[in-house]
Amino acid sequence: MVGVQKIRLNNLNINVCNALIVGIIIAKHSPRIIGTKKKNGESRGVMSFTLRDSDVDTINTDVWGSEYFVITFYERFLVGDVVEISSPKISVKSGENDAFRPQVSSPFYLSLNEGTSEVNIFSGDTFSFFLPLLHIPTKPCAGYCGLAEVLKFSEQTNNVYVDLLVLVKSIQPPKSIRTKKGSDMTVRAVEIIDNTTPGSVFLDMFEIDTIQRAEEWCPLESVLFIADARVSWRSRMVRVQSCSRTVITHQPHTPEAEALRLFIRNQASCGGEVAAWAAWSGERASAASVAQIRDRLASGSPFSAALHAVLTHLDLEDLVSTTNVNIEDIRVRFADHTGELTARLPLNVLGDVFGYNADQLKMMTSDDRAAIRWRLLLEQCSAKLGVTPPRVIVLTLRRASSADPIPLY
Repeated sequence: MVGVQKIRLNNLNINVCNALIVGIIIAKHSPRIIGTKKKNGESRGVMSFTLRDSDVDTINTDVWGSEYFVITFYERFLVGDVVEISSPKISVKSGENDAFRPQVSSPFYLSLNEGTSEVNIFSGDTFSFFLPLLHIPTKPCAGYCGLAEVLKFSEQTNNVYVDLLVLVKSIQPPKSIRTKKGSDMTVRAVEIIDNTTPGSVFLDMFEIDTIQRAEEWCPLESVLFIADARVSWRSRMVRVQSCSRTVITHQPHTPEAEALRLFIRNQASCGGEVAAWAAWSGERASAASVAQIRDRLASGSPFSAALHAVLTHLDLEDLVSTTNVNIEDIRVRFADHTGELTARLPLNVLGDVFGYNADQLKMMTSDDRAAIRWRLLLEQCSAKLGVTPPRVIVLTLRRASSADPIPLY
C-alpha cells in the first residue's frame, strides 16, 4: 500500500499519517449505541478494544461507525486475534475517559472510523511472535490484592478497583438476568480462590467475549490475573466484577502464577478444604460451642471450628423460591445449650450432604425435598465451620455420632 508507514506502539506520535500497526487484542468491550437514530434509520455506535505489540506496550482503541458496523466488528474480532490496523487516527489521551478504560502504557489512543480505517486479521510471518503476549499481565503481578483483603471490605465500599491473581475454583453456566432498567443481559459467575485465604469470592462477568472465553478455563488449573476488577456486593456478600477497565489475563506467564497453582495443588493433597481453613487460621478445627464461636466472631479474626449442635433451620424451598439466579448457598441455623448460630451452607456442600445437587433438588416435588431435609433437621449434627467474620461457612455437615465431642460451655 503506497504511503503506508508500519510503526510500533512505542514510536507513535500524532504526526504519523497512514500508519500500519500490528498487534494482538488482549481485551475488548461491548458496543454502545450513541444518541437516537438518524433520518436514514441508522444509529451510530462505538466499541473499544486494547491492543498490545510487545511485552510492555499497550494502547486503547475506539471503533466508530453505524450500529451494524460496530456490532459486526465486535463479533468478528476476538481476544487473542492478531490484527493489522491501517490508517487509524492517533490522538493524545485525555483524563476524562481514562477512568473507564484499561490502564495502558501509551500516552495516545487510536480511533478507527467506518470507511476511513481498516482492520484485518494479520497473517504475516511474525504471527507467532504475538501469541505469547496474550499471557503477559498488563500490570505488575507483585502489586495484586489478596482475596483475604477483599473479604474484609465493608458493604459501604464503593468504586474500589483491585488487581487479583487467582485460581479458578468453579465455573457456573451463563445466566440471563434483567437489569433495573428492564433490559436483559447475560452474566457468568466464576468462583475464584488464592493463597491468602481458603475463602472464595465470585467474579461476575457480563462481557459476551469473556463469558465465552471462560469455556476454556479449567477448575483448579486455570490462573487468572485480573487487572482492575470492581468490588461489588450482592446478597450481603462481597463479589468482584469485570467492567470496562478490566483486563483478564488467562494463564499468565509469571513465577507468581505458577507458585499459586502449585500451592493450591499441594493444599488439595494435604487434607482438602477443612485442612486449608485450619492451616490458614493457625489452628485445627477444635470443638467449640455456639457461644464460643459467637465470641470469636466479635474479634474479627478468621478461624475454623468443629460444632456439635442441633440443626434447627434448613429450608430446601429456598432453592426454588429465591429470585437470586446466582444463588451459591442457603441459610442454616444451629442451636445448642449456649445459644443459636446462623451460617451459610454452600450448594456444593449441600450436594455432598444429601447426594443431590441443587438442580436435582429443584426438580423434585416439595414433598420429596421435605423428606430429604428431615434426614438432618432437628437432629444432632457435627459440622466443620470456616469463619471469616462476619461470614460463617459450613465446610462439612453430617449427623453426629457418640464419638463426636460436645463442649460443656
